[in-house]
Amino acid sequence: MKKTLSRTIPILIMLFLVLTLVACGTAQPAQSEGPNNQETQGTQETASEPMTIKVGVPTAPPALPVLHMMETKALGENVNIELSIWDEPETLIAMVQDGEHALFAFPLTVVAKLYNKGLDVRLMNVNTWGVTYFLTSDPDLKEWQDLKGKTVYVPLQSSPPDALTQYFLHEAGLEAGKDLEIIYASTPEIATLLASGKAAYATLIEPQVTKALLANPQLRIAFSFEEEWQRVNATDTKIPNAGFGTTQKFIDAYPELTAQFQEAYAQSTQWANEHPEQMGELAEKYLGLKKELVAKALPSMGLTFQSARDSQTELKMFYDLLWNFEPSMIGGKVADDGLYYGGK
Repeated sequence: MKKTLSRTIPILIMLFLVLTLVACGTAQPAQSEGPNNQETQGTQETASEPMTIKVGVPTAPPALPVLHMMETKALGENVNIELSIWDEPETLIAMVQDGEHALFAFPLTVVAKLYNKGLDVRLMNVNTWGVTYFLTSDPDLKEWQDLKGKTVYVPLQSSPPDALTQYFLHEAGLEAGKDLEIIYASTPEIATLLASGKAAYATLIEPQVTKALLANPQLRIAFSFEEEWQRVNATDTKIPNAGFGTTQKFIDAYPELTAQFQEAYAQSTQWANEHPEQMGELAEKYLGLKKELVAKALPSMGLTFQSARDSQTELKMFYDLLWNFEPSMIGGKVADDGLYYGGK
């Protein structure tokens, strides 16, 4: 299917470029001169000396448990977590190949595509489910077919929200670039456009959905992507959206630290859901998000931990759907089991 590629560099170009590079994500000892110096230290399983790991995250639900981990020193007193924010897949891909970052919050389409293109990525868990909605200020929009001739704003080209938007449009007999226009922008940009009334039709994820709805009383949720997923596929399963991952190089060098991150992330995910107000305070402190917004939106963020290994049924269904629809979105094939981290 031909897609409209406005306002962003096509992710396929970035993928072609990173294929010429060695994919690696490394933890950096605080006193290290660089990743190469670290490699001479062998497979260090515990942090006996101070070290910093760089973690790439968006300002979105997957980042929230990491904030609690930072606040509580969940990886131990000697391990410092340093956040790097990405707001588009191109920036995330650059982090994967820059040799400085260790762990990443991945859109599930992106991690599959990178793996299928030969990069050294591994999916550790799925942490965000069914978090996507279609918003509109048009009271006459009842069905996907009503979007014919309209301009639709979508965040993160080739991400699950983009893939699913186009899939649901295709199911309704519409083709992006032919029957309607898709314009890509960052999630905060789309929320601002909706709030100001400059955009009337858009796909959006939490917590920006709640922010836009609070700012513009004319807006409403036209479609829940989870409900559409269940309707189209005759299933009661949730949509896997995003997860955390790393590289095999990092796993091999730091197996215990990798397992410790996974366990701490699971515990902090549970804590976030049980303490929305405190989670909101951390989101404001570290990400600049309004604490009231995060606390209000948390129940609808779909923030639930499940290891990648235990999510393979849902992931296979999701990847099969995309492969049948547009294989290029996941790198041309459904990823084999090597994509999935073997730990708990």
